Amino acid sequence: MDDSQRAAVLGLLRLRDDVPEHGLRAEGVAYVSGPLRRQRISYAVPGGARLTAWLLRPSSGSGPWPGVIALHPHGDRFDLGGDEVAGQAGQREHHYGATLAERGFAVLCPDLPGFGMQRGPTGLPGHRWEELLLSRELVEGRSLLALTLDQLRAAVGALLDYQQTSDLTVSVLGYGMGARAAAWLTFVDQRVGAVWLHAGVGQQRVLLAQNRLLPRHTLLPGLLALGLDQADVIAALLPRAVGISYGRRDAVALPAAVAPVIAALHARQELLPGSKIAVLDGDYDHRFPLEVQQAIADQLLAWR
Repeated sequence: MDDSQRAAVLGLLRLRDDVPEHGLRAEGVAYVSGPLRRQRISYAVPGGARLTAWLLRPSSGSGPWPGVIALHPHGDRFDLGGDEVAGQAGQREHHYGATLAERGFAVLCPDLPGFGMQRGPTGLPGHRWEELLLSRELVEGRSLLALTLDQLRAAVGALLDYQQTSDLTVSVLGYGMGARAAAWLTFVDQRVGAVWLHAGVGQQRVLLAQNRLLPRHTLLPGLLALGLDQADVIAALLPRAVGISYGRRDAVALPAAVAPVIAALHARQELLPGSKIAVLDGDYDHRFPLEVQQAIADQLLAWR
């Protein structure tokens, strides 16, 4: 992707210029459970709202700890969101925010639009609320992706201001829908120094050819018309560190759609020899095995 193409993509996104001072503050009392300290925090986002999220860190020591934003999957679990990543609900295998905090990170686990504390009114099915959020953005000439990124840019600022984080960049880890959001956040925000994408990246033309529905939260209208696809966006993240993991039996994030992304990364690495790339594949499906989470933590620590 050259500079003119990048400018065209940013033009399609139409991100807001008025990202507010995040005004990070603690909400309620922190509590310690074993190796983790959990604190509910809030921060301001565009539009005048404040969002809340879990912030996890080790329960012992005084830091500073490297910061990670951990983004949740979709799975039609509109009730969970960041709670599941933080280890408060849902499947143990999806508690990867807690896994990272146990390894020495300060981890922010936000809810993406339509999920968790951002889910729809009582009685309105989650998928209908998601459709309504998308419709509201489309009639303004924007996308649900733009709304997501505006909120996440505020989250990056909040995490960087948290007194126990270190350095001037954060890492981002996403799974499924969260992986695609993580890639786009890294594309638009230079404060992200490393990104890891699990079971979520894939070339959109490959998915469309197999009659797969493209996800609402990370769909950018007009991207393919520019002659670009997800592989181009992810390759453009270099020379920042990029990691990809996936299961070879994944029927959701198809390996056939992941392959062009990995190929594009390696092709760009030849032009930027200092770039850091890691790829982990395994004999599993759309799951997020604990051993993969631990390997990702190892790599993120090595990239610091």
